[in-house]
Amino acid sequence: MFRSVGFLCERKSFQTMALKTFVKISNISNLSDARYCAGMMVDVLGFNIDPTSDSQVSEEDFKEITEWVAGVKFAGEFHGADLNQIKESVKKYPVDYVEIHSLDLVEQVHLLGKPIIFRLSIEDENELSKLKSNLSYLDELVKMVVVQSSNSTLTDQIDSQIGYYNGNLKLLKGYGIAEDKNMGNYPGLALEATEEDRPGYKDYGQIMDVLELIEED
Repeated sequence: MFRSVGFLCERKSFQTMALKTFVKISNISNLSDARYCAGMMVDVLGFNIDPTSDSQVSEEDFKEITEWVAGVKFAGEFHGADLNQIKESVKKYPVDYVEIHSLDLVEQVHLLGKPIIFRLSIEDENELSKLKSNLSYLDELVKMVVVQSSNSTLTDQIDSQIGYYNGNLKLLKGYGIAEDKNMGNYPGLALEATEEDRPGYKDYGQIMDVLELIEED
């Protein structure tokens, strides 16, 4: 069970404040992360609710965590689930957004009536060449796109292409943040939470560093 009052942060305590840009935090799995991020005025907290994942957050844990935070939206994150599994999970978890990775599912999930966050991974030149067309396709079907890449040789090219994008999507930068914390042409950031050191104790690492950097003066 989660601690119902307070939690300890090994780096410093926090107070409610505003951020200069839109922020989504993925992979929330504990109350410490949820309360810290809500206190820092993050916009969206993402939870792995994929029934095919070994790291799925249970319905009970989701309820306990979300009952203790306010002022944020919740995203249900899916990795390998099919349409029926997504549909059933959305009935059980009261999420505001559905996050998916598969282009093949976009139109079907769109019909479920929940705003979609799409996680677009760019790991090679082939995927980079499709960035513009993929964003054009997603433009009328999803609300946000998290652009991510672990290939540091592509980041400058990705940044350049994003600079020419003029559609309706809210694009969230999900790569290269730890290195330079440069927003580039993105209106938002996507960060990933980590496990607690032990219940109630957490070193927020990169999340704290980035959120402090984009606090309102």
